[in-house]
Amino acid sequence: MTNLIRYKMLSTEEVSEDRRIHVFDMQEQQKLSFNYKSLKRTPENYVGEELSDFLDKRKLKIDNGFYDKKGHAS
Repeated sequence: MTNLIRYKMLSTEEVSEDRRIHVFDMQEQQKLSFNYKSLKRTPENYVGEELSDFLDKRKLKIDNGFYDKKGHAS
């Protein structure tokens, strides 16, 4: 069985004392935008385990803002 990637990171941006994350949910065909720190305080069952895993795997890139608005590492 093949695992399909559900989320694509679009961009990150610095906001006051945090980083805003913009992703595209391919299953729901919608853009999501949220503050990284507030997401981490949200109960995992609310956020969704798949999104949490996706962000955990990209934590270094998120922390350093390595995504531009085209979804490429900048």
